[in-house]
Amino acid sequence: MNTRQLGPIVGATLLHHDIEYVVSSYQTNLGYTIVDENTVSREMALLWNTPELFGNKLVVLSAANGEAWLRVVEDPKAKAATPLKSYGWMALETNVKCVDTINNKLCDESFTVIGEPAYLQVSDAIKAMQVVGPAGEVSYLTQINKDVPPFELPMTNHETAGLFIPVLCTPNREKSLAFYQQLNAADNGLSFDTKVTVLNKAWGHDIDHQYPVATLQLDGKCLFEIDQVDNAAPLTTNIDSLPSGIAMISCHVKNIEQVAKKFNATMYKLEDSYYKGRSAILLKGPFGELIELMG
Repeated sequence: MNTRQLGPIVGATLLHHDIEYVVSSYQTNLGYTIVDENTVSREMALLWNTPELFGNKLVVLSAANGEAWLRVVEDPKAKAATPLKSYGWMALETNVKCVDTINNKLCDESFTVIGEPAYLQVSDAIKAMQVVGPAGEVSYLTQINKDVPPFELPMTNHETAGLFIPVLCTPNREKSLAFYQQLNAADNGLSFDTKVTVLNKAWGHDIDHQYPVATLQLDGKCLFEIDQVDNAAPLTTNIDSLPSGIAMISCHVKNIEQVAKKFNATMYKLEDSYYKGRSAILLKGPFGELIELMG
């Protein structure tokens, strides 16, 4: 019997000083649509412990398949994110029907290609490209053509679809994996060494340089990927606000009351288009990254 507590991934939140720039970039380049335009509520500010963000602009965006997974929050004082060079949530891997089509549609400098479309080393069933987006977030845009055991991965017939692998950058793979395994309370993760081309390019390593990596299978054909990178900077934080770039990952959890009690976390019930009446808690990972759990 499957006893995984985590999954599927609900989405990710980006923090940037110019929300209109981020939103229009996703609309123009990836065809995302606005689902909700609002402000950060008092409950959200309390949940996130971010008094600076109360009343700030907030937009929820949907991919072509209808998944409203991307939330953008504005903080005019936010520092610039440092793609691939700091700890915390480093990248967002999302499903696309045809990665070459996406590559041909990118039309302005708000999405910078750092990895051209190519089949992955781990499988010729997966073709992906990598870009740095308008909030300094790294995105892996991934086309999956068939099942790739032992991983449980989604496929889509829509031009763009949801987030299925958040990628964490950490100084210690084992410590980070242990934290998320404890939350998931099920399958052990897979640990292995592999090359990560975008990291090798960013850090000036030989193209075949290997990184300690781990994956943890979640419900809903989702994974966490954990990449150990030595000498990265601490995640970019903002006073009384969220981290810059990929500020947090949101994930469904089966027994939120139990997790809240275990971590002494305060639960809030929120009614907007992103939470949909679910309860939520916010936890901090071993190296400062934020994970929001909903149930």
